[in-house]
Amino acid sequence: MNATDEDHTPPSENPAPPAPRHARLTGCDSFVERVRKACTSPGAQQALRRGLAKPVHEVPARTHAALLRGGLVPDGAKGEERRAYYAVAALIAARPRAERVAETTSNDQGTTEQLPGVSKQPPDGAPPAATTTAEQKPTWGTSLGTSLAQAVISDRNRENGIESRLHLLVRQETDGLHRMLPAMQRLLGSTGVPADYGRLLHDIAHWTYRREETSTRWLEDYYRTLRRARQSDRGDT
Repeated sequence: MNATDEDHTPPSENPAPPAPRHARLTGCDSFVERVRKACTSPGAQQALRRGLAKPVHEVPARTHAALLRGGLVPDGAKGEERRAYYAVAALIAARPRAERVAETTSNDQGTTEQLPGVSKQPPDGAPPAATTTAEQKPTWGTSLGTSLAQAVISDRNRENGIESRLHLLVRQETDGLHRMLPAMQRLLGSTGVPADYGRLLHDIAHWTYRREETSTRWLEDYYRTLRRARQSDRGDT
């Protein structure tokens, strides 16, 4: 099909809303949003960032204060799950400046595109958004495997390095996983790919017991995303 044959039907003024996030991500997304808000205070952001790649018992007292004073970490979180909350909070506090600016711009413009799990509501009196005959299936968001594939798509020259890091990451025990996560976040930031912190929190909260399941999913998402992108580039159906 050439350019003159393309369908120029204008898009609907009220497109269907994005698929809802899976209910099991609700608590994770809520935590992420509360940490983002806490990070609007430079002092809180610095305190949370000090927990980067550290076990819970090694973080400074002010990191505990920033997370516990406002009840950000659920009281029932223990062990590996609690460490995941601390780790993701530190990653959010250390996220690239470009990502923070994008979030701020999005909020200033009244959008929620950068905030997983939050759907934009139409103004009062606006006609309802278009709907499909079947309800949309909840989404699990974007896994780390998918994000890394998007980084490769953004910069094809880094494919070998990113693939090698992913292969190393999925072999790690819990301590190794947490040591590697900051570098993976910096890698994503360098290619302009935002992390889905809610999904990441869900995936690493019980890594010891779910490593095989989670790592397999990351690998599947990585290779499938790349394959589909290449098929699209070639015009395959």
